[in-house]
Amino acid sequence: MLIELHRKVLATDYAHTCCAICGNDFDRGSVYPVAAGDQGQELAEMCPVCLEYLTRRKNDGFDPTLDNWPARNWPTPADLQDARRRYPEPMFVDAAAMKVAAPDFDAEDDVFEAMVVWRMERETV
Repeated sequence: MLIELHRKVLATDYAHTCCAICGNDFDRGSVYPVAAGDQGQELAEMCPVCLEYLTRRKNDGFDPTLDNWPARNWPTPADLQDARRRYPEPMFVDAAAMKVAAPDFDAEDDVFEAMVVWRMERETV
């Protein structure tokens, strides 16, 4: 599993959603974790409680043969809090403000690339 931190793009986007891991509702905030499969298949947003649990769980054991295990690079709950302090607001107030900043598809792609504030490399076999 890969976990990345994404910044909320539009302030008018939904604030509450269902965690892809536990199913509980949570407030996404200005930055939120997103869970994906090892090759990058996106699952969806995950709650901070699951991020904390999975972070503790991955530290339960150590196997030196698993140096390439992607979970070693997960963001921690502290990384999430730091990102929320760094980015306390969404990227744009509304779709009109985003359209001014990103008037074409290339610029829009740049915006969606910039929304990922903690990126994990996809697993290669």
